[in-house]
Amino acid sequence: MIKIGMPQLYEFDTIEDNLILAKKLGVDFIELNLNFGYCRSEMEARTVADLLKKYDIEATLHFYDEADLGSYDEVVDAYLVLLERYAKLGQGYIKQINMHLIPGPVVTISGVKNYIYEKEYDVYIERLVKNFKRAEKICNQFGINMVIENTDNIPAYTTRTYHDLFKEGFRFCYDIGHDHLSYDIVWNLLSDIDLPFDEFHIHDAKDRKKCHLALGDGTLDVAKFKRLAEKNNAYVVLEVKQSSDLITTVPDFKAL
Repeated sequence: MIKIGMPQLYEFDTIEDNLILAKKLGVDFIELNLNFGYCRSEMEARTVADLLKKYDIEATLHFYDEADLGSYDEVVDAYLVLLERYAKLGQGYIKQINMHLIPGPVVTISGVKNYIYEKEYDVYIERLVKNFKRAEKICNQFGINMVIENTDNIPAYTTRTYHDLFKEGFRFCYDIGHDHLSYDIVWNLLSDIDLPFDEFHIHDAKDRKKCHLALGDGTLDVAKFKRLAEKNNAYVVLEVKQSSDLITTVPDFKAL
């Protein structure tokens, strides 16, 4: 059975404002977001658990967008300090933490993007696996599952990365709009490997340029992704970014 959730919204200033909307929409959980200062401050004030109980809603947590676990140890160490801080604060109420798979630094030559991680792949993947294992250990220490999310416009070498991460037993979050912008790299992978998805970010997209659209505003066959989410018994974040879009998207998704 899937669980349906909404993202923490930029338009609000408190977690409770989000939970009031979540209750009206009848969703099961909210994905809190460490990119928002009001998420961090309320977690640090230790008020979130009581709010979730008040509204009878679960929570997941989105880690910093720019956290690149394939980078140098000195960079990753700082992010893992933050991960441990918020995983500890979220113990008992955060169900899982979502972390981005970052394409890394780019060198543009004659208008063509060249990815340093692709050229230095063997060193990169060794660092990436080691650091995701460190992150997963931190999450698990506090009873939290960790998932790895595809970002938008990911390069072709990411196919190789997914194969290697799959071999290491990691769990994943499938963002279908990001994948549309990346010409369906993750979707096409599924014919070769049965990636384990514990979370989906579902929203509409179109033209390989726009995503995070309300359902019906793009061209995606969202129903096929809902079936995949149901197969995986996943958490599904309906990741549209404003309340007006959520008000239409939640019932549209439930009706699929």
